[in-house]
Amino acid sequence: MSRFDFSITRPYLGLTLPLALSTQVENLVGFAEIFMVRSLGSEAISAVGIARTILFVLGITMIAVATGTMAMVAQSVGAKDLTDASKTAKQSVTLVILISSVISALGILTTDIALRLLSIPEPVAIIASPYLQVVYLSLPLMALDRTLDSCLHAAGDTRTSFYIALVSNIVHLIGAYAFIFGAWGFPEMGVTGAAVGNLARTVFSNAIRFAVLYSGRFGFTFLPGTSYTPEWDRSKRILCIGIPSALQGLFRNGSNVLYMKLVAMTANPTVALTAYSIGRQMGITLRRTSLSFGTATTSIVGRSLGAREPDRANARAYTALVLSVGILGLLGGPFYLFAEELMGIFTQDVSVILVGIPYLYSLAAAEPFMCSAITSQGTLRAAGDTVSPLIYTIISQWLVQLPVAYLLAFTIGWDTDGIWLALVIFSAMQGFLTVRKFTQGHWLHRTL
Repeated sequence: MSRFDFSITRPYLGLTLPLALSTQVENLVGFAEIFMVRSLGSEAISAVGIARTILFVLGITMIAVATGTMAMVAQSVGAKDLTDASKTAKQSVTLVILISSVISALGILTTDIALRLLSIPEPVAIIASPYLQVVYLSLPLMALDRTLDSCLHAAGDTRTSFYIALVSNIVHLIGAYAFIFGAWGFPEMGVTGAAVGNLARTVFSNAIRFAVLYSGRFGFTFLPGTSYTPEWDRSKRILCIGIPSALQGLFRNGSNVLYMKLVAMTANPTVALTAYSIGRQMGITLRRTSLSFGTATTSIVGRSLGAREPDRANARAYTALVLSVGILGLLGGPFYLFAEELMGIFTQDVSVILVGIPYLYSLAAAEPFMCSAITSQGTLRAAGDTVSPLIYTIISQWLVQLPVAYLLAFTIGWDTDGIWLALVIFSAMQGFLTVRKFTQGHWLHRTL
């Protein structure tokens, strides 16, 4: 069989497009939040960006359970064993609620300590602290939402997820506006109101997802006779796949937090943090598209492996890699061509714009490398190999990105420009390591 199978281009992009649109809807809400709070000053913009970065670290439960769920459900669907798929999904619900509730409590208790350890300027920390408290309260519902979403993705139903994301994020946006500015009789809460809007979204979204999964009319169904009661063997299998991905997320996002600390140590920290917060939100547009390709790859490769078609799985994996990297290269174009205009949408501060322009250049240069890593990880994840990506994340982000960023920014004296350049260097390293592992083909012979 040929190494490539471009006949899957349309179905693969058909899977990816709703995923990408779902995440971009969420990202647009993030942009809208920054746009709304910009009237409250640079400190408010920085607080939102910092809070989201910290949240990603404690959101590892979303990765741990959702990753294991998707791999196992995809293979069960491929094998046409829908009862087994339903059992796995319900075990995932139980696991994610238990684990994320513990992490949520820890986050609430350590908010102010974390902000101090990160050298966040006090005016920014005062705003970020209550925002984080509400977000941590939402964490179990956010983790549950992602886990339920992964069940539909594993079965190849991404359109339903898109419609749910569209409606629930409209709820988020309306709620955020109401609570930020005290509109329509709601209390005026400033930046914290954005987090309350997100809490409303998670309640609404989970209610809709459970209704969909029990209806029996969509791509995946919770079947009667399958239970939420903890089942150790199945839970262990979910976590054996998911924990390395969770650790990868912890190391990745932990590195991002330290990266943000380096930004806060530069010559003008408030300007740098504001540029970082705006640019990072824009960069999420590219990153979430890459993640959508990774998720779609896990779905199509996992179902092929479950159907015992390794040659087809291999051809689909190679095709997915070529398509995803090519598209991400094109999507980065506006970051080069309109960097100043993009920064100007969110701030009129010339110093912030000047610092942010090279950051956008770096994001555009780095993302095709990261997309190659993420798509290759999607293939490895479909086969249950989540340890290799963990190792490559530690190498590229902790042993390359952070030391190089410090060296370029403070030893050589390039300040923020050095920190931005380190982003490209580590992304190239992670892409190279992960693609090399994928092309070796060992994943084809793994069993869950």
